[in-house]
Amino acid sequence: MKSTQRSNKLNRQIVGLIAAIILVSLLVVSVLTSCFLGDYYISARTKDFKKIFNIFTERCLQEKLYTPEDKVKFLGFAEEYNFSGIIISPDNQILLISGSDSDLLLEQFNYASFIDPIKSIVKADQYQIFTQNFKESRDLYLVLMGTLPDGNYVFIKSSISAVQKTATLANGFFARMAIVSIIICILLSHFAIARFTKPLFTIIDITKRISNFDFEVKYKPQSVYNEMDDLGEHVNEMSTTLKRAIGQLQTANESLKHDLELKEETENMRKEFVSNVSHELKTPIALIQGYAEGLQEGIMDDENSRQIYLDIIIDEANKMNRLVREMLILNQLEVGQMNMDLVDFNVTEMIDSVVDSNRINFEAQGITYSFINKEDCIVHADEFLVEQVITNFISNAIHYVLNENIIRVRYDFLKKGKVRISVFNSGNNIAKKDIKRIWEKFYKADKARSREYGGSGIGLSVVKATMDLLHEKFGVENQENGVEFWFELSLAKDTKINKNS
Repeated sequence: MKSTQRSNKLNRQIVGLIAAIILVSLLVVSVLTSCFLGDYYISARTKDFKKIFNIFTERCLQEKLYTPEDKVKFLGFAEEYNFSGIIISPDNQILLISGSDSDLLLEQFNYASFIDPIKSIVKADQYQIFTQNFKESRDLYLVLMGTLPDGNYVFIKSSISAVQKTATLANGFFARMAIVSIIICILLSHFAIARFTKPLFTIIDITKRISNFDFEVKYKPQSVYNEMDDLGEHVNEMSTTLKRAIGQLQTANESLKHDLELKEETENMRKEFVSNVSHELKTPIALIQGYAEGLQEGIMDDENSRQIYLDIIIDEANKMNRLVREMLILNQLEVGQMNMDLVDFNVTEMIDSVVDSNRINFEAQGITYSFINKEDCIVHADEFLVEQVITNFISNAIHYVLNENIIRVRYDFLKKGKVRISVFNSGNNIAKKDIKRIWEKFYKADKARSREYGGSGIGLSVVKATMDLLHEKFGVENQENGVEFWFELSLAKDTKINKNS
């Protein structure tokens, strides 16, 4: 709809311009006719009169002017050059005449001889040409009066008032032609211009779509190629170039955006890491410093009290050592500096070893421990990294066990040579908002319990980094009366699974 409106507007402008040019042209012709046609006519008739006089002079010298045949030729001259005239002898005898009204011509000759002309045009030795009005006529005449070589007089006249009438008629004709021309112009140019402007509006629509990043539209040249098609081809080239440039710019922007996000994320992680490490180390350092200063100042006199102080210092030092060790392991895992040593080993023996090392904690907290469908299970993985995972899961279960105080380890043998090792502890479920974030460094879902046993919030981050490095699955699920953490490992080749387990 908008294209049609634009087309009609442009068509009207072009048609109006053409009509205005035609109208102005006709008005200019009309004005020029009114102003200069009379002068032009007089100039042209003056040349004719000079020519006629020269012919009469030449024939007079040849003595071929007054014969009966010459009288006929004189009449022919009068008709050819549209004048009335006579040749008169000095004694007023008419020698040649162009018509039958000799008295009128003779009277006008005498009038012109004694009355000054209205305007002198040419004044030569043998003749003069001027404009004159005669008393018996209202018309203005161009008059030639001259003397031939034989002494006879020549008098010829031609009305120039008719020229003014002709100019008036011409102006009227031009006015009518202007109206007709404008009507015809409007009818014809509407269709002609619409045809020529159609490619232009096609190009306009294409450029509009290009401005809206639609680069699929292309201009199709007409059957008769012209400059408009050349413009359309250039628009196609511009569209292709612009599409390529925008694509490259978008790729560069995405890359820059990714780099900025990565940089910002790295910076935030660095700040958070420094803050968390400072927070985790602040308490044990303060305790060690306080108890060490107490020992130095001799606050405790008895050996038992001093031993308590030493035990606290050693315990806090162990916490810091464990934190530093876990951070080093986590850093090596995250930056890819941990070299894996994939071997076959008995993961059942490893679990028993970790449980035995925590036997004191089991007994101290009254924990009931069980290993469901226990059997020797040979896996193919990095022994050190798997031990870190099992240690973290068992330690996490000990620290968070509640209610029935149950910790249970279970095997589930899966398809494609996988085993899922699960560690369950009775207690409170993990909140939904925390269940995805517990794998983040220094994140503690239950901060009170973490402070109680001195957890750093790094253990599960080590688990995540380890399993990502091993390309194995892991996770956590809330159970009806507790929480179960699990991870998967690949079984060693030729491992036989007990179907009864």
